[in-house]
Amino acid sequence: MIEKVLDAVNRFSLISSGDTVTVALSGGADSVALLHALWSLKDKLSITVRAAHLNHGIRGGEADRDEAFAKWLCLKLDIPIVTETVDIPTLAKERGQSVELCAREVRYDFLRRNAEGLVATAHTASDNIETVLLNLTRGSGIKGLCGIPPKRDNFIRPLIFCSRYDIEKYCIDNSLSYVTDSTNLTDDYTRNKIRHKVVTALKEINPSLEDALVRATDILREDNEALEMLAQETLFKCESENGLVADVLKTVPVAIAKRTIIKYVNSLYEQLSLDSFHINALYDVALNGGKTSLPNNLFGICENGILTVAGDETAETVQFTVTLTKKPNVNNLFSNDTLDCDKIVGSPVVRTRREGDKIRLKNRGCTKSLNKIFCEEKIPQNLRDNLPVIADDKGVIWVYGIGLAQRVAPTVSSENLLFVEVLK
Repeated sequence: MIEKVLDAVNRFSLISSGDTVTVALSGGADSVALLHALWSLKDKLSITVRAAHLNHGIRGGEADRDEAFAKWLCLKLDIPIVTETVDIPTLAKERGQSVELCAREVRYDFLRRNAEGLVATAHTASDNIETVLLNLTRGSGIKGLCGIPPKRDNFIRPLIFCSRYDIEKYCIDNSLSYVTDSTNLTDDYTRNKIRHKVVTALKEINPSLEDALVRATDILREDNEALEMLAQETLFKCESENGLVADVLKTVPVAIAKRTIIKYVNSLYEQLSLDSFHINALYDVALNGGKTSLPNNLFGICENGILTVAGDETAETVQFTVTLTKKPNVNNLFSNDTLDCDKIVGSPVVRTRREGDKIRLKNRGCTKSLNKIFCEEKIPQNLRDNLPVIADDKGVIWVYGIGLAQRVAPTVSSENLLFVEVLK
């Protein structure tokens, strides 16, 4: 198993020398094997190993037993551990979520808050099979069929090449005890049904199912990365000030065009989740013009050859009142709403954005279009044409909620300041 862990670490660049790795330790065989393996490799990899355990409060005394075991194991291995208890069943009811989904969200939030550096989760090749099959039943595309990513942000999966058999053998060979979650023995959860029934049936066809899925997901992951790269190149070619140029989308394969649309929408609304129905509808609008409804009161529209996504046309418009006050510099109290009067070229004008507007923001080091900045800052589409902008004879020098241009930024030697006050 150690060889498979090192293979994953090297192939996917999971760990670097000097890293701190926090293991998500449930107390089960998988996480115990992961913790012990990384502890055994800490000198070889030059890493610091920690652990984190979340008591979900789902199984009463059994959950408390798991927490006590996790603390005992870390004490035995001299590994620091942080623990936390959350009443998941109650929280799930309050959120209107399934216990399974709520537990997952709370667990990842706990790990993000308590991790130092990387977080290692004990997902195995066997878990990957279940994930791929589950995504398949949901009608997932290539990305979903790639299964569990070996690395995402600061989360790593060093056991991704290891089967459940590898884990159990490692625990036996190293005399490692572990606890068993009784909920894993029932078919109350969807993943358990896949594990106990579907995977068992497939292994009768191919006993080396984990190895086969590792090869398949490797191929799919490589294909997905290639398609993503081509989509990014297409986005660069067809993104304009106001949206995507539909004629460019028409020249590329459908798979690339749809991925380009997804990237464009995600750049505007990071949290917006689109299913295949909405993606197909946006693509159809790009080809033929028209309008389509999207989640969160948004819509996609293609006019004059430009595909864009915007808020509901009936959304309330926000009005702004802007007051400019010129004062001498007395206390050197600067903010993003304070400009150096003597650096302004001509007379400043308060207006809204215009096509081609761009600004080199203070301390940003590069010049960007307002459209690009609005996308990066996730400014709602229905607000963008109303946000106050101040411009002088050379261009934009201030944008509401964004900041001021480097060329008008005040310093301690500035004599006259222009204070901007905005009332919604």
